[in-house]
Amino acid sequence: GMTERILIQTLIGRVLANDVYLGLRCIATRNQDIGIGLVNRFMTSRAQPIYIRTPFTCRSASWICRLCYGRSPTHGDLVELGEAVGIIAGQSIGEPGTQLTLRTFHTGGVFTGGTAEHVRAPSNGKIKFNEDLVHPTRTRHGHPAFLCYVDLYVTIESQDIIHSVNIPPKSFLLVQNDQYVESEQVIAEIRAGTSTFHFKERVRKHIYSDSEEKCIGVP
Repeated sequence: GMTERILIQTLIGRVLANDVYLGLRCIATRNQDIGIGLVNRFMTSRAQPIYIRTPFTCRSASWICRLCYGRSPTHGDLVELGEAVGIIAGQSIGEPGTQLTLRTFHTGGVFTGGTAEHVRAPSNGKIKFNEDLVHPTRTRHGHPAFLCYVDLYVTIESQDIIHSVNIPPKSFLLVQNDQYVESEQVIAEIRAGTSTFHFKERVRKHIYSDSEEKCIGVP
């Protein structure tokens, strides 16, 4: 019924504040994240009252801990350390609020005049790059990343083969140095309008003069 649906929406993604017992048997432990399987077990067993951790009761002074925040709706796992959950929450509230104020509604994302292009790893291996040429930052989703100042050459060592990938300036590098990556894994995001490849092309043309049997080659 309605009560069960509310209970499921409230519990999934949260973390238990205390152990949960069914009689003398412990069926869930403190700091265990709650999934659909555990919720169904609570509903069928009708166990003791369930206490969960929430941001309102978090004891951290200047931030919020992962266990009190719970799972991220983005990927369904506990939030990563350093993730900008407050900024994401503010944007989630402010964006539809602006639509209500202006009475203009849309369901898509922000139009940037182009789409972001991804760079994928050519093979499995360990990735290496010069950390002096990048700056720690975060993506628009709050995930840790590196911002490239200049052209960055990234190498991926796979057994006896070394692949070299060029990352253009103003791109986001989404992996850590010495991290093991898999083939076709996204390692960088190139901003729209940024050229992916930089190359020079030389063209040879012939200019003919009025003189007979004489031509001048211009590179």
